[in-house]
Amino acid sequence: MPNICLYIDKKRISPYAMSVYVALTEKGLHFQEKVIDLDQQEQHSLAYRRICPTGKIPCLVVNDFHLFESWAITEYVENNFPFPEYPALYPDETKARAKCRAVQALVKTDFISIRQAMPSDSIFVPPQVPAIFSAEAMQDIQRLLAVTDTVLGEELWLTEHWSIADFDLAFMLHRLLSHQIELPEKIQAYIQRNFQRSSVQSWIQENAKLGA
Repeated sequence: MPNICLYIDKKRISPYAMSVYVALTEKGLHFQEKVIDLDQQEQHSLAYRRICPTGKIPCLVVNDFHLFESWAITEYVENNFPFPEYPALYPDETKARAKCRAVQALVKTDFISIRQAMPSDSIFVPPQVPAIFSAEAMQDIQRLLAVTDTVLGEELWLTEHWSIADFDLAFMLHRLLSHQIELPEKIQAYIQRNFQRSSVQSWIQENAKLGA
């Protein structure tokens, strides 16, 4: 078994770091975690730049191979620890896999106004006072819900089985739930199914310890 190390944010609120953590955990891989204190600008230190040239998290180190960008990492993990020896992160069928990657690309690069108005830490500690959203954010909320309705349909997952793309979409949708945005029942159930997975709960429990 290779030596695997995952660099994550100290506060454990990054959706990108969480996505890779969930992927590694779903695969059943043993890995070490190392935290980077973003508040102290450790990501810009020379020591971390030698590990991750972009100075971002997450970063995955497998033996002497260093990789950044969460979707590149999850694809690498899928290809190097393949099904059936390890649980699958993506469907094998070409169209289904392309659909998952398209959804990942969308939620990781689009909906900027939602990410700004509903930061990821709100998923772990929901705001007590309802926020007032800009017109742009409201448009993005409606667009996100419309896209979800289309790609999910009446199914449990984006494709026949759960994929890491389901988690990434559910995390984005959970921002809305945490900010008391009214969601259709099927989308609420979809978020719940994802966040009930043991891999996701493991991260949430570790996050909760930080505030204990």
